[in-house]
Amino acid sequence: MFKDTFKRKELKCSACQRKIQYEEELVAFIKLPKERNLLVGPFDVCLAKSAQEVYCKACYKK
Repeated sequence: MFKDTFKRKELKCSACQRKIQYEEELVAFIKLPKERNLLVGPFDVCLAKSAQEVYCKACYKK
């Protein structure tokens, strides 16, 4: 039931699967969650869990 609940998910580009590094520019498409489902924590972890698509700058320009 709680298999992946506490697993840290890396922030990766949806196109090239490269890990997004700190201070790197990115583009993310997310839906604003309901107030009771808001994630709290480091930005990259919350973004990795909630974003439908994340692109590094190079892949988004293509």
